[in-house]
Amino acid sequence: MSSKANIQEKEINQEHDKIFRTILDKKENAVLIINKAINAKIEIKDIEKYKNSFVNKVFQNREADIVYKMKDKNIFFLIEHQTKIDYSMPFRILEYEVAIMKSAIDMNKINTKDYKLPLVISIVLYTGNRKWNAEEYLQKSQETLRNIKEDVGKYNLIDVNNLTEKELLEDDTFITKMLLIEKSKNTEETVETLEKVIERTKEEDKDVLIRIIKIVFKEKLGDDEVERLVNKIEEGRGKEVLAVVDMIRRENQMYIDMGRKEGKIEGIKEIAKKLLSKNISKEEISEITGLDESEIDKITRKS
Repeated sequence: MSSKANIQEKEINQEHDKIFRTILDKKENAVLIINKAINAKIEIKDIEKYKNSFVNKVFQNREADIVYKMKDKNIFFLIEHQTKIDYSMPFRILEYEVAIMKSAIDMNKINTKDYKLPLVISIVLYTGNRKWNAEEYLQKSQETLRNIKEDVGKYNLIDVNNLTEKELLEDDTFITKMLLIEKSKNTEETVETLEKVIERTKEEDKDVLIRIIKIVFKEKLGDDEVERLVNKIEEGRGKEVLAVVDMIRRENQMYIDMGRKEGKIEGIKEIAKKLLSKNISKEEISEITGLDESEIDKITRKS
């Protein structure tokens, strides 16, 4: 991958992290994720955002991490958003948990018999395409001694690949709609998902939806078209938004049909050129035309 592509991917990931932080700043979204991860029935009134100068310093360069605290208890919930599988996750979770515990320990009471150390419950919210296969316990990644097991650095996983469209759409919180968009594997799925999400998005979550649309459709439509789409959402013209979404679907289908009808290699290459001009990814072009990515690279260099 080129350095330019790496920078673009990093910027997109950072924007995704910022969006999830914005969503999880609402306690109703955080409570849903916490309850789903640990099968609990915690209520919104039971938690509060944890603000501590030491923890803020530890997470100062992290847009993906957010910490909540049970009111009147030294119990914390760390929610870590991941778009890629990270095999060092058990160790990272351990570091984060220790940092949170250090910030919350009462040093005047730590040596007393009845003092309870803080509890940190860690949750990894994973929204990547590949199914998560990293270890969920630190000891599984460590050397062992006589099969001794230690539950250190454990985290609870929510893998978007294990959630159904039905349960994500039916829940009343916006974070489930965001997860459904993340779950989409290609343009067609994204367009279909966006149709359903727009109809179910509350007015208060409109700004976040707009940010998502800007990320998802910037390369497909260009800045001007995205801005037009965003303006219609802001004006509450939902039917016109869905018309634009339908236009994207029909345009994609047109290119697919052209590819099937043309058949001849030169015709297929011409179709690939048109798809490239629309900023459609090499993976999707390969799927539509049957050309391998090396052939698509040659067409790109000639264009």
